[in-house]
Amino acid sequence: MKQNNTVYMNLKQLEQWVWRQLQETFTQVMKKLLEDMDQQIADERDKKQYRLVSKRPLQITSLFGELTIERAYYRDRTKNEHVYLLDRYLAFEKAGHLSPMVEEAAIELAIQGPSPKVLPKSALMVSSL
Repeated sequence: MKQNNTVYMNLKQLEQWVWRQLQETFTQVMKKLLEDMDQQIADERDKKQYRLVSKRPLQITSLFGELTIERAYYRDRTKNEHVYLLDRYLAFEKAGHLSPMVEEAAIELAIQGPSPKVLPKSALMVSSL
């Protein structure tokens, strides 16, 4: 009888591997999407009102991990202030570095606590004592 020498991941390892692949894919897609949006905003902006000053990094903590993009920083000549038009279009001004989904998840967890469905059985047994 021929022996099978193939080594397979267990389910936990497989889930972890798939999750890391999804995180990487999400980060690449989101970065490209945001940078393309920023470029389109730069191309279509009112150039008399908004003067491009520089490109600056933005780090976002999303549900899938950290994401860093370079976005345009402008001087608004009419209001005499500096702005990130991408942040304004995304309603992300002064939001910090947490994505809205991360903020919602954190608030939900703080209000309700962890769901019994995701706690290990040992934690449920201790909480019922």
